[in-house]
Amino acid sequence: MTTTDWTLLSLHLAAMLFTAIVLGQAARRIGIPAVVGEIAGGLLLGPTLLGRLAPDAHAWLFPPSGPITSARTAIARVGMLFFIVTIGLDISVGEFRRIGRKAISVGTIGTFVPLILGFVMCYVFPDVIGVTRKDLFATALFMGSILSLSANPVIARILMDMGLFKSEIGRTIMSATLVDDLVGWGLFAVILAEFSPQSTGQGQGMAIFGLVFLFVGGILLAGRFLLPPLLDRVNRTMPQPASLISCIVLLALLGAAGSEQLGLHSFLGAFVVGIALADVSRKYPRPFEAIGEFSYAVFTPIFFVSMAIGADFVKGFDFWLVALVTIVAFVGKICGVFLGGRLAGMDSRQSLAVGCGLNARGILGIVMAAAAYEAQLIDLRLFVACVLMCVATTMAAGPALSLILARRAGISAVSS
Repeated sequence: MTTTDWTLLSLHLAAMLFTAIVLGQAARRIGIPAVVGEIAGGLLLGPTLLGRLAPDAHAWLFPPSGPITSARTAIARVGMLFFIVTIGLDISVGEFRRIGRKAISVGTIGTFVPLILGFVMCYVFPDVIGVTRKDLFATALFMGSILSLSANPVIARILMDMGLFKSEIGRTIMSATLVDDLVGWGLFAVILAEFSPQSTGQGQGMAIFGLVFLFVGGILLAGRFLLPPLLDRVNRTMPQPASLISCIVLLALLGAAGSEQLGLHSFLGAFVVGIALADVSRKYPRPFEAIGEFSYAVFTPIFFVSMAIGADFVKGFDFWLVALVTIVAFVGKICGVFLGGRLAGMDSRQSLAVGCGLNARGILGIVMAAAAYEAQLIDLRLFVACVLMCVATTMAAGPALSLILARRAGISAVSS
């Protein structure tokens, strides 16, 4: 990158952070999570608004491609890895066992109901989806996988803004996202291996699915037996807290690299590393607090602005397709989670609140849609519909939770 590129990148990130701070605070003032304002900031700075009102300024500050855009994406994504590690810290294996029945019921039923509805939707409305009979099965699998997702970084930020992250309902939601993402990204890895134009078609899909579970199990076993004594030694023999911070970041990057290599999203690997480090964080909280506070203050606002800054929500827009995908997304996830919550013994209000929380697809859904579009699994119309669905479900999650848990007494009762 040239000196001009670095200058422009700094201004680029500064504009995003400033917009996130202003609109995030505005969102808080009207009683909704800051993440909603930050996503709105992406719409404001992206091609949807600024690109139409001031195209020259937008093209200069936010070029659609090139080293600046690539650097922005990498900075936001790497920074979020550290935030996601801290999310996993509150979901230790022991905690997962304690609320396992709820999390597994909510996560499993809340994953497979939207997955099935997304699959069936393509067969019932092939003309609206715009898919040929040849590509129908692969497209249906993709829609099932993207509708089954829940975006744990977005959901965690919403729960933190509402003071619900450490509550029973918050822990249930975050534990359930592990099931959602394992199934959703595992299925997507199979789809890419079997159906993309670049695939070899040699039946590698199920082998990849098996490797996913071995990968997650291996990280959790390392967190149980290898990492605690290793980090104890680092704490005794090296300067602190800097050395432990370095080791945590190293583990997050390794977990992200492993999950990305398997065809999953890097965030899932970082999330599982956080779960594996949960017991270590209770023993040495200071380095984890430093990582969490900095990433929460700097990287998460930039990240959520970036969710909407790269997409033009006018180009390729098809009202009926967007409406169909969005309605099925809301109905499938909320109804599936509600059913899973009721079967796990939760009351109707808790089950509905968990369903609304898990309904956010966020950046994970957008990343999956972009990967499918680049792999030529879906066309521009369906890509835009999926991106708009992800934004709509994300922006609705916080206000819906606020509405269901409107009174503070109600929130306290659920949290106890």
